[in-house]
Amino acid sequence: MKLITVLQRESPLTLAREALWRTRRRLRQMNFQGQRGGAECAVRYRPVGYYRVQLSELDERSSRAILDYANAVCDGRFPWFAYGAVKLGFPPRWNFDFVSGKDWPETKSDRVQIVRHDGSDVKVPWELSRLQFLPVLAKAWLISGKSRYSQAAQDLLSDWIDRNPVGVGVNWTMPMEAALRAVSVCLFLELLGSGEDQETNSWRFSVTRCLWQHLRFIEAYNEFSHLARSNHYLSNILGVFYLSSYLQGPGMEQKRQLHKKLLEKEILVQVCEDGGDYEASSGYHLLNLQMFTAALRLMDAQKMERNPEFVGRLKNMYRFLAALADQRGRVPHIGDCDDGRIELLVDDLEQMLATGDRNSLTVSSHLGIGGFLLAEDYRGREDEVAWHPVVSYSRERRSEVAERACAIFPASGVAVASSGLAQVVFLAMPNGINGKGSHTHNDKLSLILRFDGEEFFLDAGTGCYTRDGEVRNRLRSTAAHNTIRIDGEEQNRISPSPGALFYIFDDARVSPIELRDGNECKGLRAAHHGYDRIGVVHTRTLKIGPDGILTLEDHLATSGSHTFEAFFHLQSKWQVTVNQGMGPEVSCQIEGPRVRAELSCRAPVELEMCCLDGEVSSSYGTTEEAQTIVVRGSFRGPLRLLSCVSWQA
Repeated sequence: MKLITVLQRESPLTLAREALWRTRRRLRQMNFQGQRGGAECAVRYRPVGYYRVQLSELDERSSRAILDYANAVCDGRFPWFAYGAVKLGFPPRWNFDFVSGKDWPETKSDRVQIVRHDGSDVKVPWELSRLQFLPVLAKAWLISGKSRYSQAAQDLLSDWIDRNPVGVGVNWTMPMEAALRAVSVCLFLELLGSGEDQETNSWRFSVTRCLWQHLRFIEAYNEFSHLARSNHYLSNILGVFYLSSYLQGPGMEQKRQLHKKLLEKEILVQVCEDGGDYEASSGYHLLNLQMFTAALRLMDAQKMERNPEFVGRLKNMYRFLAALADQRGRVPHIGDCDDGRIELLVDDLEQMLATGDRNSLTVSSHLGIGGFLLAEDYRGREDEVAWHPVVSYSRERRSEVAERACAIFPASGVAVASSGLAQVVFLAMPNGINGKGSHTHNDKLSLILRFDGEEFFLDAGTGCYTRDGEVRNRLRSTAAHNTIRIDGEEQNRISPSPGALFYIFDDARVSPIELRDGNECKGLRAAHHGYDRIGVVHTRTLKIGPDGILTLEDHLATSGSHTFEAFFHLQSKWQVTVNQGMGPEVSCQIEGPRVRAELSCRAPVELEMCCLDGEVSSSYGTTEEAQTIVVRGSFRGPLRLLSCVSWQA
């Protein structure tokens, strides 16, 4: 069903171009498989000179995070966002999923079944084999002068090369993984320094040969498509750009120039004009932002001319991210987030080693790099955003700034508005990749509400992908977001097929977010048509006023009889007491960190309010208990549901 639906959307010309492309790619793959590791290495490694550690500028916090992470790895404990430092041994098993206790066979990669629906998750060996700990170990060596860190990194890389021969095993099944791994190795070698000539140093020659194999593999299995392109293809062209920059030999200059142009073109495809990533996900926005930033840094290091359109779109990506970030530099989980990175920054290292209050979308370091690289301050834009990551304003100052802050990203379908110490993010994002889904959730007209930097109403997050299809679908469902479900139906239909975990029907067409700026409060309005098939159109108007009240007005336009459920998701730290559970007006008291709030809902029908056990995920791979407030009712003809949230600090 998925393939038929996708094909029906495309023109015959596009389908013909896609068929020709796939035929050519298959021929390249057959050639690669025929040669595999037998092709002669035709290149030499060359340092580019952009990746350096400025020891004089490192503060104590950064040094400590790097050394703590490096010490864990040297002890055979490999840090993950979701799980902390996990004891995997030194060296670890590169094809092993430590959560399920299952591994993948060491057979030809084309025969390896990636997704097996047996409780295993291929992202575990893939994430480990991205080797993103290598540059961190090299930094620890430069900071401390202790060779144990650089030697550990070299030993781990050697073991990976020995145990993962090209074309064999699960770690040669995806060009995206090869691309991110190649970036890690290139950065590690640059930090390690030139050392001996690779012709007389067998270790350096083996690493260079491995990079050469990565380049050939990525080119043979390139994830380009005329039908849909995503972060996978972006990682492919970034990987080849890196490899052709760090490798010297026949054809490298041509590849370097070509992939620079491809990256400059791709940002205009995958990033909306106002800066939001077109996969409708804050997690993948961060990943793609980091990829485009890494490309720009490498272009600058090689004195390549900056393309103004590329730079302008990248600046907008940073403005979008800054608008979503709170004063601690935390971005809410919107859509899918699998915690992917190009390189690990200080925020990432700290979050991976944290024992509590973890949020994998902590972005202060990323915003700092963007501000330095693009000569803009993304940590203090008083004219556009509500909160200021990193900058330590007083509580009164944050309230003053937030009072007049409102930002709308119309193409991306996101708005941020504030009043006093409250901030709301309103979502009306089109389905990702021009309607094809991928990392989209059923979050149309959902909202995320913060009080003084604490998430109050929050997105349920991602949890997992292939490990548990039921959890995957539950956390991307309508009921997992702060919006309304009609007749138990999904905004966008979700296929129950195990093979459709990255597909969603394009039902919920959304209208642009309108700004309704009254005398006393800001108003945001949007509608979606996900329930057209059952005869209902949902319009939501959100108002946040200076009186400390957030108002949601949900209008359900229909001529038939239906049921509805309105969902409000909170973290487990918030305690809910239902004051009035039945009637035309229902209410509850909500108490949590530094804030007491009240939620009341009213409509011209009988309502029921209850609080149920729920689940949320702040990092890929885990979920935690939470509270979900549900307001239910039945109606015939159009319905107006009015919900109000008031609070006291």
